[in-house]
Amino acid sequence: MNNKNSGTKSDVLIMVKCGYGLLITVAELLLFGVLGLCLFWIIHYGGGVAWTQDVSKQFNLHYVLMIGGFIFFNGQAILAYRCFSCCKKIYTKVVHSALFVLAISSVTVGLVAAIQANENSTHFYSLHSWIGLATIGMFALQFLVGFVSFLVLLCCENATAKFRQRLLPTHITFGLIIFGMAIATCLTGLMQTARHRLSGEDNKENYKDLSEQALVINVLGVSILVLGVLITFLIRNNSFKRYATLTIN
Repeated sequence: MNNKNSGTKSDVLIMVKCGYGLLITVAELLLFGVLGLCLFWIIHYGGGVAWTQDVSKQFNLHYVLMIGGFIFFNGQAILAYRCFSCCKKIYTKVVHSALFVLAISSVTVGLVAAIQANENSTHFYSLHSWIGLATIGMFALQFLVGFVSFLVLLCCENATAKFRQRLLPTHITFGLIIFGMAIATCLTGLMQTARHRLSGEDNKENYKDLSEQALVINVLGVSILVLGVLITFLIRNNSFKRYATLTIN
């Protein structure tokens, strides 16, 4: 009887690990696919990127850096604890923090690029910009709290262990909330861009005609949305939690 139960548990564990590996692979493919599709869209339909020489191309940099920061680097930072579950926790923390720094840096430069490209226009009036600013603020706060609590306080590891243990679920939850806000920012930005670039006026394509560029934008948006669902499932599903309970060391 015990052998039968052990065999059943072993089979279940193998199935869980296979499902886990498959979902992680799909998530990684989507992350790289979203970044690649964004680059294809900007280069093929937008003419590439620039910093100051061309206003239109400078604004193209905004799209690449925001999707790169909000979705790619942020998504990789969230998945670090799933992808490197076999490594020592401190190494995973360093990777997680480094990816978060890359995400914040990318988003900051992307914001500056958008402001400079539209320096003669009104800023921060749209729903997209409001959600984006709130997300950037949450990004900065999340990084500051996480860096101090889970890296700096390791110098007093025993004295701060309970505090960090209690803070960890909140840190994870807010990370997923921020990722959701980042997705909302990107989707509203894509919709705003589609209405502007595919307005059907001045010889522009019409978004309603579902042209090639419209399809690229739609596929990009849907892929980002699917990523949000998949990454949230991977993080919140108890079966995929580093094969153990939440730990802080």
